[in-house]
Amino acid sequence: MNYHRFKLPEAYCPKCSRKVELLFSEETSALPQFYICFKCKTIGQFGLGELSANEFPAFSTERKKEIKEIIEEIPDKYKYKAQGSQLRLEEKSDTYTRRWLSLYEYEKAFGEELGFETIDFREDKRLCKWCNQPLEGRRRSFCSDRCSRNYGKATFFKRGISTLPYRIASRDRFYCRITGEDLAITNRFGVRIPASNQQLEIHHLIFVSNGGSDHETNLLTVSKQVHKEYHKGEINTVQAVEKIKAEQLLRHSDKMYTKK
Repeated sequence: MNYHRFKLPEAYCPKCSRKVELLFSEETSALPQFYICFKCKTIGQFGLGELSANEFPAFSTERKKEIKEIIEEIPDKYKYKAQGSQLRLEEKSDTYTRRWLSLYEYEKAFGEELGFETIDFREDKRLCKWCNQPLEGRRRSFCSDRCSRNYGKATFFKRGISTLPYRIASRDRFYCRITGEDLAITNRFGVRIPASNQQLEIHHLIFVSNGGSDHETNLLTVSKQVHKEYHKGEINTVQAVEKIKAEQLLRHSDKMYTKK
């Protein structure tokens, strides 16, 4: 049974009026035929209409198991040394290089989403996130579009850090977990912004070389100086980090190590 995916000028989504992609079988029209809209995420079957979303719980336990086994056959874009590892196989050189997991890869590896998506340092929510001026009218975050753009540049477009470590830093509110040093930038208005001041690093409690994963329980926000001291073996720093490591292992050892 072969399905063909294509578009036709007269095929539009009934919800948003955008062009849809069609999925038709080559052999017979007796098989289900579908239309897919990637704008409003509508999937419809000809003769039945729009298909309901989030119907997975309706399946029996046995069928759910079968479905999960089937989707495991979907090939991954990249190959990693182990589940949850950031050691990615580079096909051209046939060697492993270190790459932070994407949010998609994180969710697939650990079966959970990584939170800490947004962070707001404001103590007074009536003030602008960027310039600290009072908000007027219906504005809830920025007093002007210019402030919104400047904030976006600092915290996203020019933040110079991958998404996963950025969210770990957000979890720790951009403070070093060992010394309490402030690792966020302060803009020209004297406002603390959730972006690295270039002294922020993320430490793996269980080293990647020892099978440590990229799960958030294995990651710690530290300053460059602390990171350097730890790997040099400075006693006080090592003791402080190892204390946190021991506490995490008691509760999350199953997530802190990669799985074959």
